[in-house]
Amino acid sequence: MKERIPQRVDYHRYTEQGVKLDGVISRAECDKDLPRLNEAIIENTGDVYYQLSFDMDVLGNRFVNGHAEALVVLQCQRCMDNFKLDLSCDISIAFVKNEFQQSRAEDSGYDIFWLETKELFDPRVLIEDELLLALPQIPMHLESEIGKGCDVKVQYLDDESDFSTDDNMNGSEQNDKDNPFAILKQLKK
Repeated sequence: MKERIPQRVDYHRYTEQGVKLDGVISRAECDKDLPRLNEAIIENTGDVYYQLSFDMDVLGNRFVNGHAEALVVLQCQRCMDNFKLDLSCDISIAFVKNEFQQSRAEDSGYDIFWLETKELFDPRVLIEDELLLALPQIPMHLESEIGKGCDVKVQYLDDESDFSTDDNMNGSEQNDKDNPFAILKQLKK
């Protein structure tokens, strides 16, 4: 059975001891503890699975590597229907308290997680941040699902359209009346 995520983590102690967390944030906990993610999605359809490994590198960066994934429901901005999306994100974050640590961590290729003066932080916030960053800017069905899930039908007019020539003539006469240069056409005759 997966372990329950702690509410407060001492990153200093965890990175020195090389602590590994592998667990699940249940759907009920997600509804309560991940409010920003819940605002960004239509529905959370299951648990959030995570793996976090705390460590320290030779340069003194205190970091966490890991992975998080969740199944969420979003609204397709192409067809406005809801669809399910597997969110998956890799985590590689260094904990920093000042600009020197930030510069060193960025040079090492880590993303940054700022901690002011306190040693404790809520790992659910970190996981929520990473899942929010994994959300697409414009949610849409995958291209492979367009025929299945996305019912947007686009009709292109070509030379052999279904419109009769009488309809086209009536449309062009209407356009002539609305055209401010139509009077010039009459003067040309």
